[in-house]
Amino acid sequence: MDDEHGRRPPSRLLLVVFLATVVALPVAVTQLEVSPHRVTVGTVVVATLLLIGTIALPALILTRWRAADRDEADFAGRRRR
Repeated sequence: MDDEHGRRPPSRLLLVVFLATVVALPVAVTQLEVSPHRVTVGTVVVATLLLIGTIALPALILTRWRAADRDEADFAGRRRR
């Protein structure tokens, strides 16, 4: 579904980012060394994935909520005409 600019909607990109994070996080936790006492590559990767997930999920929710409000306003505007 392309919008008027020929790009995909941001909610689709956010969904892909969030789902990739959800899949990569358990893999990173089980395959990399994660230590709360020192900085390791695994700790950095897991922390980065958690940060990306905590930003992407609210953004996804708000984007879909805003799109639903916009669709509802468009529908109400068409009914009045």
